[in-house]
Amino acid sequence: MCGFVLCCVISGMETQTNDVRNGSAAAALEQIPRIYLTNREIQVVQLLVRGQSNAAIAVELGIQIQTVKNLLSGLYAKLGVSTRLQLVLLALRTGFIPS
Repeated sequence: MCGFVLCCVISGMETQTNDVRNGSAAAALEQIPRIYLTNREIQVVQLLVRGQSNAAIAVELGIQIQTVKNLLSGLYAKLGVSTRLQLVLLALRTGFIPS
């Protein structure tokens, strides 16, 4: 399995939807930034969506709590969010993690 998974984060969804409706689907797709997440980052997001604490995530994944904090900091930076809630909402709203 590949070490990276492609995750599309949709920003300005209304504009892109309008572009698609107006026939410029290729242009709309090019505007969507592509963000690559490691398998471990994906696991952390999945556990966050389930409401797990840093400690519970660390136990589940067999890693240190500080490693979880480092992974979260990296995810916040990659995805342009600043809180756990924003990260969970982004994962749910984009369909990255099914609700």
